[in-house]
Amino acid sequence: MDQSYISSIYKKTFSRDTFWKSNIVRLFSLLLLFLIYFFLLSPYVERGISKYMLNELRNSRTLTLNYLTPLNTPAVYANVYNLNTLSASKNKEVQAGNTEIKSEDPRVIAMQKFLLDYNSPLYQSSKVIVEEADKFGLDWRLVVSISGVESSFCKTIPRGTYNGWGWRGINKTADGWSQFNSWDHGISVVTSGLAIGYGVRLTPFQIEPYYCPPCAANPAHAWANGVTRYMRELKYYLDNLN
Repeated sequence: MDQSYISSIYKKTFSRDTFWKSNIVRLFSLLLLFLIYFFLLSPYVERGISKYMLNELRNSRTLTLNYLTPLNTPAVYANVYNLNTLSASKNKEVQAGNTEIKSEDPRVIAMQKFLLDYNSPLYQSSKVIVEEADKFGLDWRLVVSISGVESSFCKTIPRGTYNGWGWRGINKTADGWSQFNSWDHGISVVTSGLAIGYGVRLTPFQIEPYYCPPCAANPAHAWANGVTRYMRELKYYLDNLN
């Protein structure tokens, strides 16, 4: 074979290998790959990572503080709010420790046990909570769970209002809080207001932007996570009745 021909082939092969081994070519290739990722892939990847992390945060977060109640600043609200607990109840049976629960509806029993454990004055209205929810087709856990976030289950409320839901609407005080005649009256108004105003299918996370706009704007979603947590607890009580 012609020696010059063989030499030509060798030179072409050598030139091609040298080209791909060039540092400049490698750098340009890396830069090109980076630009493709940055402009085409990174928005989807980062969005997916952020969504996953937020979902994990929502599912694992345990709220031990009620961020929406005046319990965090008692000095500021001392003259406006009063503390309501079972020990302050007029129900002598509760004061004496006679808390036998009688009901045919297991949800009412679960509600009573739940509210007793939280030392809530709503204990005596457990049946009303469930009945009002059924009347409007609302989740039986929602109203009491909202009270848990807004007022530690009606233990810290604007004085004389029976308003443990942060409700604004009828018969307002100077500060804009609704005033109810009793716990049962408040439960009835709030339940109907939630069912009619928000519908019966919305989740706490869907309600939050309207019920507590600042909470919806915060990635922690304290309001929705708090309500959801109490709803899960009530389900646990129902599932583990003796």
